[in-house]
Amino acid sequence: MYEFETIFLVALFFLIVYFVGSHQNRKIGVKYAKAIKEHMTSRSEYVGFHPYGRGGFRSLCRMKDSGALTKVEMAVTLVDRENLMHYPLSLLTRDCDRLVCWGYLKEVTSADIEIVQKLDQRALRKITLQKQLQEVAIHEGKLEESLTFLSSDPDVAKRFLSDSQVRKYLMEAKNFIKRLSLNHDETRVYLIGELTDTSLKPLLDLLFCCGEQHIRVQ
Repeated sequence: MYEFETIFLVALFFLIVYFVGSHQNRKIGVKYAKAIKEHMTSRSEYVGFHPYGRGGFRSLCRMKDSGALTKVEMAVTLVDRENLMHYPLSLLTRDCDRLVCWGYLKEVTSADIEIVQKLDQRALRKITLQKQLQEVAIHEGKLEESLTFLSSDPDVAKRFLSDSQVRKYLMEAKNFIKRLSLNHDETRVYLIGELTDTSLKPLLDLLFCCGEQHIRVQ
């Protein structure tokens, strides 16, 4: 008898966590969508959204002609708050909501530039295996403590990273960046970042700043 009651209570607990987590993710998703709309409307002719996966959405923003980017696509992925196992595992995996951006440039880049978290050795190994890149020293202690800079052409990367605005936005977003990439073969800026209440604005500001600086160093 007690076994049945125990199973029932455990199942009920999982069900409660599922519904509470689903409700929480819906609220968080709406909050992020409103923040994206607010931040992108002044730069865009059109901002649209559609659901993406179990716990997130995608957004398409068509830029005004005066900007350095033609369009920005975003994917927001929310952590699995409906799953009870997420909570203890997140203490080990440091799982977090994630923002992925693709900013489409008007011109191709003249060099590959990669910026990744210094502690993310897995990403560093993956990038160095895929590309022949050199590490770039930017002589900015606080940034180099957090981030690793790589490029196929260090001179181009140094000119790119010497811009005061780029450094400013890198400094503001350095704790949230997972990867920032400008690819010589693709006309786009690729950005992955940790999404929180305070990280969306600095990440998007950095994306646009990189697009504008890319044009200046060509």
